[in-house]
Amino acid sequence: MKRIILTGILAMAAGIACLAGQAQSGKAPAPPQPKSQAEVKAIQAMMQAQDPDSIIKAAEDLLTRFADTQFKDVALEREAEAYRSKVPPDPIKAQIFAERALEANPANFQANLAVGEIIIQNTADRALDKDAKLAQAEKCLTAAQNTLKGMVKPNPLASDQDWESFKKITSAQIHNDFGMLATSRKDLPTAIAEFSAAIADADEPAYQARLAATYQQAGKHAEAIALCDKILADSKASPVVKNFVTTVKSNATRSLGATPAPQK
Repeated sequence: MKRIILTGILAMAAGIACLAGQAQSGKAPAPPQPKSQAEVKAIQAMMQAQDPDSIIKAAEDLLTRFADTQFKDVALEREAEAYRSKVPPDPIKAQIFAERALEANPANFQANLAVGEIIIQNTADRALDKDAKLAQAEKCLTAAQNTLKGMVKPNPLASDQDWESFKKITSAQIHNDFGMLATSRKDLPTAIAEFSAAIADADEPAYQARLAATYQQAGKHAEAIALCDKILADSKASPVVKNFVTTVKSNATRSLGATPAPQK
């Protein structure tokens, strides 16, 4: 998520610095425009803020001082991500601000991603409104995925290689989110397909770990063990991921040993 946020900030900051706001060669819609130098400074302060509390303060300052700002959805989405980044996170406030961002701009890419992820991560398996919440998450993730497909490079200073890398990383994140959504619905075949698609775009240990766990849950124990071994040998995998994978491998190994051998 942080890479997506950073890329969006850099693209928006470039637009603010230019203060021209023309569409990119007629392909991209004109970016939002500040109406005064004072608003420019407020937007820059929000974009440059680093810690969650500073981001929230700067975003609220922009929204309070410039009620008609065209950066309203950006400010609200920044607040949502700030609440997600707090220690501990505040998913309730994060969802509220992300949904407010979508009210201001239903096409806000990162707000759609945020709402989808927050719902998936915080909906209890036995929640009475689980189906409705997951349907909302699916709607938001689908909107984000469709937006990504139609995106053109927002910052002309970014290289084509960096832009393609961003799209692949972001596509992987969305597939991972859809995989977690399918897992919540106990739809293991779809979860396997989505996690596999995420890995095809970005071979991240965390995505691999989720695929290994899904293999194990689906009774594909040999596949789970093989993938666990790959992750455990990966220097990029964090200790948290490796501990998780060690448990998955243990469960898969135990289950595989208890599975009767096929009759010849």
